[in-house]
Amino acid sequence: MKKAFLLVLPLFAFCAAVYSQNFRLILSPKLGPAPFALNTPVSTGTYDYQITRLEYYLSNIKITHDGGQETYMTDVYLLVRPSVDSVYELGNYPGITNVEEISLFFGVDQAHNHLDPSTYPASHPLAPQNPSMHWGWAGGYRFVAMEGLAGAGFENLFEVHGLGDQNYKGATVPVSATTEPNGDRTIRLNADYARLLDGIDVSQGLISHGTIDEAATLLYNMGHVVFSAQTTATTDPLFEGSFRLSPNPATVGKAMVLMTLPTGFNYRLSLTELSGRTVWNQQIAAGTTSFSLESRVGPGVYIVQLWQNERPVAVEKLVITQ
Repeated sequence: MKKAFLLVLPLFAFCAAVYSQNFRLILSPKLGPAPFALNTPVSTGTYDYQITRLEYYLSNIKITHDGGQETYMTDVYLLVRPSVDSVYELGNYPGITNVEEISLFFGVDQAHNHLDPSTYPASHPLAPQNPSMHWGWAGGYRFVAMEGLAGAGFENLFEVHGLGDQNYKGATVPVSATTEPNGDRTIRLNADYARLLDGIDVSQGLISHGTIDEAATLLYNMGHVVFSAQTTATTDPLFEGSFRLSPNPATVGKAMVLMTLPTGFNYRLSLTELSGRTVWNQQIAAGTTSFSLESRVGPGVYIVQLWQNERPVAVEKLVITQ
């Protein structure tokens, strides 16, 4: 009996590792083809502007998986600040194999939109923020707060704050999820925040706070043109090193990873198939400038990712031909 019990323990641990899945959302912030950064000039073709503040809420997140099954990220509220962070924990959702879509709502659902922010713990996204993300009892939260400067010399102030229950809408993006070596699942989206001002002219300055006009257009853009599945190379704007694959596409045994890795951190490289299965991962020493993939992979399409202190900081799709 004792032997049987001892055998059950590792089996139980194995099953827990298989069915316990922490999901993570990575939003790769962009301003057109460039990485997102505050106070960075952006050209519309007719005038320039720069963003000095961008914050918004995500909620009512849903993953569609395994032939149309739906799993909601219950009570998950994310306050997204693209200039500060790009990685968001969604929670533990066992039993999900193949992720097909992710749905995101922008703002705060009506049931929570008009509650008292002071009742939340200070660490909660819906707690009082500085600068404030709460408009008032009737209006609720600012779903999106975008501010900046525009025009020649960037002398014209613009502020577009979108709110209102009628503007609580979402977007659905076809995606897959990468399986990390520890069993966690990662969903990656590109977010091009330059598209937030599609159809909005801020060249002469603009103040639009509320539920209509430019504020409503901003929220419409958030749900329709900002987000897309990540299919190309992306580097976290907070990462101070560099990362690229060369050549790409490459033949078997010829692909190289070229890197600049700042000291003081732990690094590893991981490689996954598009299905999400991890092919290999390996620790890399700070200061390493190149790494050969040699014969680790055969012909196919893969995702190569660089991790810094177990935080994903760079990813690129790799094509291997014969």
